[in-house]
Amino acid sequence: MEEIDGLIKTIRTGDLTARREAVSAVVAFGGEAVDPLVGALINAEDNDVRWYLTRAIAMIGAPAIDSLIYLITIPDDPDTARYAAAALGEMGDAALEPLIELLDDDDAQVRGFAALALGRMGEPAIKRLVEVIEESEGLRQRCAKMVLYRMGGEGTEALARSVMEE
Repeated sequence: MEEIDGLIKTIRTGDLTARREAVSAVVAFGGEAVDPLVGALINAEDNDVRWYLTRAIAMIGAPAIDSLIYLITIPDDPDTARYAAAALGEMGDAALEPLIELLDDDDAQVRGFAALALGRMGEPAIKRLVEVIEESEGLRQRCAKMVLYRMGGEGTEALARSVMEE
C-alpha cells in the first residue's frame, strides 16, 4: 500500500513524465489500487490530477466499475462524477449494464453522467441502447434515445432505424 500511496503522490505532484510513469506503475497493482485511487480522486482539487487519476482507474478496468458507479451517484460533487463518467466511458462492455441501469435513476444528474459515459463509449453501446429503446418505456427509453442522438454518426443512424421500426 505504501508503494501505491507513493505513486499517487507522484501523480499529484510530479511533472508530466513522472505522472505518466506513475499511472503505468499504479495500474500494475490492479484492483488493489482502486480504493486509494478513488480516495485520491475524491480529494483532488486540480483537474490535471483528476485526469491522471481517472486515467489510471480506467486502465485498471472491471475491478473499478463499482467504485466509479458510486462516484457518479455522490451528490454535490459533479466534478468527481464527471471524471468517473469519463473513466466508465473508456471501459466498454464491462461498464455497459451498470450504466444502462442508471438511465432511470431518480437523480437527473446521475442519469446525465451515465448518459455522458455511454456516449463516450460509442459503438460498443449502440446495440444495447437500441435494445433499451425496444424493451423499455418512459425515462429509460428517452435517455437511451438522447444518448444515441448525441453520439451522432452511427448513433443517430441507429436511432433513426429504431424510430422507423416503431
